[in-house]
Amino acid sequence: MGLLVQIAGAGLVVISLIDIYLTVLFPRLGSSLLSLPLGKGMWRLFRLLARTVPYKDEKLLSHSGPALIIVTVTLWVSLLICGFALIVWVDLGSAIQSNNGWTETDFVSALYYSGFSLTTLGTGDLSPKTDFQRLLMILEAALGFSIFTLTITYLLSIYSALIRRNTFALSLHHRSAGTADAAEILARLGASGELSGVQQDISDMARDLINLLESQHSYPALLFFRFRQAYYALPRILLLAMDTATLIRSALNTEKYRSLVHSTAVAELWGGSLQLLTELSSFFLPKSRSSFHINESLEQVWRKRYYDAVEKLRAEGIETADRFRDRCFFVHLSTPQVESLFN
Repeated sequence: MGLLVQIAGAGLVVISLIDIYLTVLFPRLGSSLLSLPLGKGMWRLFRLLARTVPYKDEKLLSHSGPALIIVTVTLWVSLLICGFALIVWVDLGSAIQSNNGWTETDFVSALYYSGFSLTTLGTGDLSPKTDFQRLLMILEAALGFSIFTLTITYLLSIYSALIRRNTFALSLHHRSAGTADAAEILARLGASGELSGVQQDISDMARDLINLLESQHSYPALLFFRFRQAYYALPRILLLAMDTATLIRSALNTEKYRSLVHSTAVAELWGGSLQLLTELSSFFLPKSRSSFHINESLEQVWRKRYYDAVEKLRAEGIETADRFRDRCFFVHLSTPQVESLFN
């Protein structure tokens, strides 16, 4: 029975270490063992609470990201402490003894011994008496020190990536004059019909989007950070980026602005936006909604948005395609539908 308890404890330690490795040292979207399912579960919980408690959604949901970080770190530490506690539990009173006489052999004492070993606080009033337990204490202390260091590094990396994402979002917000309209961005960049210098601006936007995309790959916890201000929202960033690429590729006069329409900057902006849209859809939307059709009224709303954008570009002297109505497409379509329009 004691051996089974120790095996179970070793299993908890291994599970925790694997999740820490996949989350911190090999951070890729979808590679997590516990952290990512935990994040999805907490997001659903916060959404449920936002619908039931008398608070506004944005106030409660804005705490989901920080709460996830706290719960994730707590889970790692708890699994390690409990795992090592199960390993040493059967040896209390024999291989591990109290310095003050009688040794308590309950599980709480095992947790106490494991806790001060993991946190490198010293041996306390319990001391290992065998070589195995001494080496085990050294191993646990080393793991504790390493994990606390890795956790601090992980937190700094997450918040650095979050600042970069928010900076990009704020930049797009002010570029569009707070309208969340890509046509406003292009109209300001190409005032008086001059788009010769726009390519560098689009290249900068594409670079920031690719950095954001890679940050989401490396730190999936960023997906659960939500702020009260709408202009920080990830879907709004995606809308502005994809809408900008959409207007350039479908609405502009290809002959006059060929160097821009077929530039690597626009291709990067469109490709990065499409990849981000695909990944967010597969991550958040249920599989039953992976393919859907929009209703006619919603399609008319997006058509009007597109036509208004084209008219705004024309008002700024930017030449548009003669038959843009036949070439228009909409970013709200499902991914396969959007891709088919370019084939």
